[in-house]
Amino acid sequence: MERYNRFCLWSVFGSCCHESEEGMAKATPNQLDCPSSLRVDIEEQLNNLLNECIDLLMHRNMKELIEVKKFINEQRG
Repeated sequence: MERYNRFCLWSVFGSCCHESEEGMAKATPNQLDCPSSLRVDIEEQLNNLLNECIDLLMHRNMKELIEVKKFINEQRG
């Protein structure tokens, strides 16, 4: 399948080379929001967010960490 999506990790040399047949079937040519795409920019943002959260947590004391854990658990459920 020919497509151009410079942000997609599955795009090599201008064509889709998704690892599964299901992903290939769902791919939409020339669309940045392709449902089968794994976008490099989103992955980078997630990694940056993860690193920022880790850095913030490393500077907390035990009492603050317990409060963060309680907050997260309350949000989940």
